[in-house]
Amino acid sequence: MRAATPSAFAGTRAHRLAVDAMLSASEFRDRFFNPAGGPTDVFRILGSVDERLAEVNSAGADAPCLAGDPVTYALSPFGEDVTFAAQCYRTFGASSPPAFMQFGQTADGTFLYVTGGATRVAARVTGTADEPIVDAWYGVGYTNASCGMDGTFDGCSYAVTRIHAEPAHHAFEMSVAGIGVGFCGIQVRSDGTSIYGIGSTDMGTTCNVPATLCVAADDLAAAGACDAITAFSIPALGRASGMGAHAFGSTLYPATPNITLDGTSADSLGFGPADAPTAGVGDFDAGKP
Repeated sequence: MRAATPSAFAGTRAHRLAVDAMLSASEFRDRFFNPAGGPTDVFRILGSVDERLAEVNSAGADAPCLAGDPVTYALSPFGEDVTFAAQCYRTFGASSPPAFMQFGQTADGTFLYVTGGATRVAARVTGTADEPIVDAWYGVGYTNASCGMDGTFDGCSYAVTRIHAEPAHHAFEMSVAGIGVGFCGIQVRSDGTSIYGIGSTDMGTTCNVPATLCVAADDLAAAGACDAITAFSIPALGRASGMGAHAFGSTLYPATPNITLDGTSADSLGFGPADAPTAGVGDFDAGKP
Protein backbone atom coordinates (compact mmCIF):
# COMPACT_ATOMS: atom_id res chain seq x y z
CA MET A 1 0.00 0.00 0.00
CA ARG A 2 2.77 2.44 0.93
CA ALA A 3 4.48 1.88 -2.43
CA ALA A 4 1.36 3.03 -4.29
CA THR A 5 0.68 6.07 -2.08
CA PRO A 6 1.59 9.45 -3.62
CA SER A 7 5.00 10.44 -2.32
CA ALA A 8 3.78 13.83 -1.07
CA PHE A 9 1.29 12.02 1.20
CA ALA A 10 3.89 9.63 2.55
CA GLY A 11 6.67 12.21 2.89
CA THR A 12 7.45 15.08 5.21
CA ARG A 13 5.52 18.26 5.86
CA ALA A 14 8.18 20.49 4.27
CA HIS A 15 5.91 21.75 1.49
CA ARG A 16 2.69 23.55 2.26
CA LEU A 17 -0.06 23.89 -0.30
CA ALA A 18 0.16 26.93 -2.57
CA VAL A 19 -2.02 26.10 -5.57
CA ASP A 20 -4.89 23.90 -4.41
CA ALA A 21 -8.00 24.54 -6.48
CA MET A 22 -10.43 25.19 -3.61
CA LEU A 23 -10.01 21.75 -2.02
CA SER A 24 -6.88 21.37 0.10
CA ALA A 25 -4.56 18.46 -0.70
CA SER A 26 -2.44 19.31 2.33
CA GLU A 27 -5.51 19.13 4.57
CA PHE A 28 -6.31 15.70 3.15
CA ARG A 29 -2.71 14.59 3.70
CA ASP A 30 -2.58 15.89 7.25
CA ARG A 31 -5.89 14.21 8.10
CA PHE A 32 -5.12 10.78 6.68
CA PHE A 33 -1.33 10.49 6.30
CA ASN A 34 -0.19 12.05 9.54
CA PRO A 35 3.07 10.71 11.03
CA ALA A 36 1.89 11.85 14.45
CA GLY A 37 -0.34 8.77 14.33
CA GLY A 38 -3.84 10.21 14.64
CA PRO A 39 -6.91 7.95 14.71
CA THR A 40 -7.48 8.27 10.95
CA ASP A 41 -3.86 7.83 9.85
CA VAL A 42 -3.80 5.23 7.06
CA PHE A 43 -0.31 3.95 7.80
CA ARG A 44 -1.03 3.60 11.52
CA ILE A 45 -4.19 1.61 10.85
CA LEU A 46 -2.65 -0.67 8.26
CA GLY A 47 0.56 -0.90 10.30
CA SER A 48 -1.40 -2.36 13.21
CA VAL A 49 -2.70 -5.05 10.85
CA ASP A 50 0.87 -5.79 9.77
CA GLU A 51 1.80 -6.23 13.43
CA ARG A 52 -0.94 -8.83 13.89
CA LEU A 53 0.26 -10.71 10.82
CA ALA A 54 3.83 -10.59 12.11
CA GLU A 55 2.63 -12.18 15.35
CA VAL A 56 1.02 -14.99 13.35
CA ASN A 57 4.15 -15.52 11.28
CA SER A 58 6.35 -15.63 14.38
CA ALA A 59 4.03 -18.19 15.96
CA GLY A 60 4.98 -20.68 13.25
CA ALA A 61 3.47 -22.20 10.13
CA ASP A 62 2.42 -25.50 11.69
CA ALA A 63 -1.12 -24.56 12.70
CA PRO A 64 -3.49 -27.26 11.38
CA CYS A 65 -5.99 -24.66 10.20
CA LEU A 66 -3.52 -23.44 7.57
CA ALA A 67 -4.00 -26.73 5.74
CA GLY A 68 -7.79 -26.56 5.93
CA ASP A 69 -10.18 -25.61 3.18
CA PRO A 70 -10.95 -21.90 3.10
CA VAL A 71 -14.41 -20.87 4.34
CA THR A 72 -16.02 -18.15 2.23
CA TYR A 73 -18.09 -15.39 3.79
CA ALA A 74 -19.80 -12.28 2.51
CA LEU A 75 -18.96 -8.70 3.41
CA SER A 76 -20.97 -5.63 2.46
CA PRO A 77 -18.74 -2.66 3.22
CA PHE A 78 -20.26 0.69 2.32
CA GLY A 79 -22.62 -0.61 -0.35
CA GLU A 80 -20.23 -3.05 -2.02
CA ASP A 81 -20.75 -6.80 -1.93
CA VAL A 82 -17.48 -8.74 -1.73
CA THR A 83 -16.60 -12.35 -0.96
CA PHE A 84 -13.80 -13.07 1.47
CA ALA A 85 -12.26 -16.34 2.66
CA ALA A 86 -10.62 -17.53 5.87
CA GLN A 87 -8.85 -20.65 7.05
CA CYS A 88 -7.72 -19.50 10.49
CA TYR A 89 -8.71 -17.04 13.18
CA ARG A 90 -6.94 -15.65 16.21
CA THR A 91 -8.47 -13.81 19.18
CA PHE A 92 -6.82 -11.05 21.19
CA GLY A 93 -7.33 -9.97 24.77
CA ALA A 94 -10.30 -10.65 27.00
CA SER A 95 -12.84 -8.16 25.66
CA SER A 96 -16.45 -9.13 25.09
CA PRO A 97 -17.14 -9.56 22.25
CA PRO A 98 -13.55 -10.64 21.59
CA ALA A 99 -11.19 -8.82 19.28
CA PHE A 100 -10.15 -11.21 16.53
CA MET A 101 -8.75 -11.53 13.06
CA GLN A 102 -9.35 -14.19 10.45
CA PHE A 103 -7.32 -14.81 7.34
CA GLY A 104 -7.05 -17.15 4.41
CA GLN A 105 -5.81 -17.73 0.90
CA THR A 106 -7.51 -19.07 -2.21
CA ALA A 107 -6.72 -19.12 -5.91
CA ASP A 108 -8.41 -15.73 -6.06
CA GLY A 109 -6.18 -14.00 -3.53
CA THR A 110 -5.25 -13.46 0.11
CA PHE A 111 -7.84 -12.16 2.57
CA LEU A 112 -7.63 -10.60 6.02
CA TYR A 113 -10.34 -9.32 8.35
CA VAL A 114 -9.58 -7.70 11.74
CA THR A 115 -12.07 -6.36 14.27
CA GLY A 116 -11.71 -5.09 17.81
CA GLY A 117 -10.84 -1.79 19.42
CA ALA A 118 -11.37 1.47 17.57
CA THR A 119 -10.88 0.04 14.06
CA ARG A 120 -12.28 -2.67 11.81
CA VAL A 121 -10.37 -3.59 8.63
CA ALA A 122 -10.99 -5.87 5.66
CA ALA A 123 -8.11 -6.23 3.18
CA ARG A 124 -7.69 -8.27 0.02
CA VAL A 125 -4.62 -8.83 -2.15
CA THR A 126 -5.15 -10.13 -5.67
CA GLY A 127 -3.16 -9.95 -8.91
CA THR A 128 0.34 -11.42 -9.10
CA ALA A 129 3.50 -11.23 -7.03
CA ASP A 130 4.94 -8.75 -9.52
CA GLU A 131 1.73 -6.77 -9.93
CA PRO A 132 -0.32 -7.03 -6.72
CA ILE A 133 -3.66 -5.30 -6.36
CA VAL A 134 -4.60 -4.23 -2.84
CA ASP A 135 -8.13 -3.37 -1.75
CA ALA A 136 -9.03 -2.27 1.76
CA TRP A 137 -12.16 -1.20 3.58
CA TYR A 138 -12.08 0.07 7.15
CA GLY A 139 -14.05 1.92 9.77
CA VAL A 140 -12.78 4.10 12.63
CA GLY A 141 -14.58 5.05 15.82
CA TYR A 142 -15.99 1.82 17.27
CA THR A 143 -14.90 2.77 20.81
CA ASN A 144 -16.10 6.38 20.67
CA ALA A 145 -18.42 5.87 23.64
CA SER A 146 -15.29 6.23 25.77
CA CYS A 147 -13.81 9.02 23.66
CA GLY A 148 -14.31 12.74 23.96
CA MET A 149 -16.49 14.61 26.43
CA ASP A 150 -19.95 13.51 25.28
CA GLY A 151 -19.61 9.73 25.44
CA THR A 152 -21.38 9.35 22.09
CA PHE A 153 -20.37 7.98 18.72
CA ASP A 154 -19.79 11.45 17.24
CA GLY A 155 -17.55 12.74 20.03
CA CYS A 156 -14.41 11.74 18.10
CA SER A 157 -13.59 10.74 14.53
CA TYR A 158 -16.22 8.35 13.16
CA ALA A 159 -15.61 7.43 9.53
CA VAL A 160 -15.33 4.86 6.76
CA THR A 161 -12.58 4.52 4.16
CA ARG A 162 -12.14 2.59 0.92
CA ILE A 163 -8.69 2.20 -0.71
CA HIS A 164 -7.56 0.63 -3.98
CA ALA A 165 -3.84 0.44 -4.77
CA GLU A 166 -1.74 -1.01 -7.58
CA PRO A 167 1.88 -0.43 -6.49
CA ALA A 168 3.48 -1.65 -9.73
CA HIS A 169 1.61 1.07 -11.63
CA HIS A 170 1.80 3.75 -8.91
CA ALA A 171 -2.00 3.81 -8.94
CA PHE A 172 -3.82 4.83 -5.77
CA GLU A 173 -7.45 5.67 -4.99
CA MET A 174 -9.13 6.51 -1.72
CA SER A 175 -12.67 7.47 -0.66
CA VAL A 176 -13.62 8.71 2.81
CA ALA A 177 -16.82 9.79 4.55
CA GLY A 178 -17.38 10.58 8.18
CA ILE A 179 -17.63 12.91 11.14
CA GLY A 180 -14.64 14.70 12.61
CA VAL A 181 -12.35 14.04 9.65
CA GLY A 182 -12.68 17.37 7.85
CA PHE A 183 -14.71 16.05 4.95
CA CYS A 184 -18.33 14.92 4.63
CA GLY A 185 -17.27 12.97 1.54
CA ILE A 186 -14.05 13.03 -0.46
CA GLN A 187 -12.34 10.95 -3.12
CA VAL A 188 -8.78 11.16 -4.47
CA ARG A 189 -6.89 9.38 -7.24
CA SER A 190 -3.22 9.37 -8.22
CA ASP A 191 -1.22 7.91 -11.10
CA GLY A 192 2.07 8.53 -9.31
CA THR A 193 2.61 11.80 -11.15
CA SER A 194 -0.49 13.82 -10.20
CA ILE A 195 -3.23 13.73 -7.57
CA TYR A 196 -6.83 14.56 -8.43
CA GLY A 197 -9.54 14.95 -5.82
CA ILE A 198 -13.13 16.01 -5.41
CA GLY A 199 -15.09 16.36 -2.21
CA SER A 200 -17.39 18.21 0.16
CA THR A 201 -15.70 19.75 3.19
CA ASP A 202 -17.30 19.51 6.63
CA MET A 203 -18.77 22.58 8.33
CA GLY A 204 -20.52 20.53 11.04
CA THR A 205 -24.22 21.16 10.59
CA THR A 206 -23.64 21.76 6.88
CA CYS A 207 -21.33 20.50 4.15
CA ASN A 208 -19.78 22.67 1.46
CA VAL A 209 -20.47 22.40 -2.27
CA PRO A 210 -18.08 20.03 -4.07
CA ALA A 211 -14.62 21.37 -4.86
CA THR A 212 -11.64 19.84 -6.63
CA LEU A 213 -7.87 19.70 -6.42
CA CYS A 214 -5.13 18.82 -8.90
CA VAL A 215 -1.56 18.80 -7.62
CA ALA A 216 1.74 17.06 -8.26
CA ALA A 217 2.13 13.74 -6.48
CA ASP A 218 5.60 14.60 -5.21
CA ASP A 219 4.99 18.22 -4.21
CA LEU A 220 1.61 19.53 -3.11
CA ALA A 221 2.75 23.08 -3.85
CA ALA A 222 2.88 22.36 -7.59
CA ALA A 223 0.06 21.98 -10.08
CA GLY A 224 -0.67 18.53 -11.48
CA ALA A 225 -1.87 17.20 -14.82
CA CYS A 226 -5.17 15.50 -14.07
CA ASP A 227 -7.10 15.17 -17.33
CA ALA A 228 -6.47 11.41 -17.49
CA ILE A 229 -7.24 10.60 -13.84
CA THR A 230 -10.62 12.17 -13.12
CA ALA A 231 -12.52 8.87 -13.48
CA PHE A 232 -12.56 6.63 -10.39
CA SER A 233 -12.75 2.84 -10.20
CA ILE A 234 -14.04 2.73 -6.62
CA PRO A 235 -17.29 4.23 -5.30
CA ALA A 236 -17.51 7.72 -3.87
CA LEU A 237 -18.49 7.82 -0.18
CA GLY A 238 -20.48 10.57 1.49
CA ARG A 239 -22.35 10.81 4.77
CA ALA A 240 -26.07 11.34 5.18
CA SER A 241 -27.26 13.86 7.73
CA GLY A 242 -27.72 12.65 11.28
CA MET A 243 -27.73 13.40 14.97
CA GLY A 244 -25.58 12.27 17.86
CA ALA A 245 -24.48 14.67 20.55
CA HIS A 246 -24.57 17.21 17.72
CA ALA A 247 -26.43 17.48 14.41
CA PHE A 248 -24.34 16.97 11.29
CA GLY A 249 -25.21 17.81 7.72
CA SER A 250 -25.44 15.73 4.57
CA THR A 251 -22.57 15.65 2.09
CA LEU A 252 -22.89 17.38 -1.26
CA TYR A 253 -20.43 14.91 -2.80
CA PRO A 254 -21.46 12.44 -4.01
CA ALA A 255 -24.82 13.88 -5.05
CA THR A 256 -26.63 11.07 -3.25
CA PRO A 257 -25.30 10.35 0.28
CA ASN A 258 -24.61 6.65 0.81
CA ILE A 259 -23.10 6.41 4.31
CA THR A 260 -25.30 6.21 7.40
CA LEU A 261 -23.72 7.17 10.72
CA ASP A 262 -25.80 6.73 13.86
CA GLY A 263 -23.57 4.83 16.28
CA THR A 264 -25.47 1.55 16.03
CA SER A 265 -24.19 -1.81 14.82
CA ALA A 266 -26.45 -1.41 11.78
CA ASP A 267 -24.85 1.77 10.45
CA SER A 268 -22.20 1.85 7.74
CA LEU A 269 -19.38 0.96 10.12
CA GLY A 270 -21.15 -2.30 10.99
CA PHE A 271 -19.85 -4.40 8.13
CA GLY A 272 -18.60 -7.94 8.63
CA PRO A 273 -18.70 -10.31 11.62
CA ALA A 274 -18.26 -8.51 14.92
CA ASP A 275 -19.07 -10.95 17.73
CA ALA A 276 -17.22 -14.11 16.67
CA PRO A 277 -15.16 -15.56 13.83
CA THR A 278 -16.99 -17.08 10.88
CA ALA A 279 -18.30 -20.59 11.57
CA GLY A 280 -15.99 -23.31 10.26
CA VAL A 281 -12.81 -21.22 10.41
CA GLY A 282 -10.10 -22.95 12.45
CA ASP A 283 -8.47 -21.65 15.63
CA PHE A 284 -4.85 -20.77 14.82
CA ASP A 285 -3.84 -21.27 18.47
CA ALA A 286 -5.66 -24.57 19.05
CA GLY A 287 -3.44 -27.03 20.89
CA LYS A 288 -0.71 -24.48 21.60
CA PRO A 289 0.41 -23.81 25.18
